[in-house]
Amino acid sequence: MVKSYVAGQSTWRLPAEEPPPLGVKMLLLNRGGVCVIGTWGVWALAWAPLPLIPEHIKAELLPAGYARRPEPVEDWKLHAGDAA
Repeated sequence: MVKSYVAGQSTWRLPAEEPPPLGVKMLLLNRGGVCVIGTWGVWALAWAPLPLIPEHIKAELLPAGYARRPEPVEDWKLHAGDAA
């Protein structure tokens, strides 16, 4: 069970106080207190903008469309007799 969390200076915004932008990705807080990423929906209680990604962190991201290839797995039958 998580007993604490890290929070910055950003706060949740209620749609009655600050209408959320429509059709864009943002942080959404549901009535159960769970944060999800998505576009505004009537089920959401509050919203917050996504954090900015600084250029030095963007440089560390994988390129779009990149998928790591899984490491090859050796046939277990080749080593079945090694345990003896």
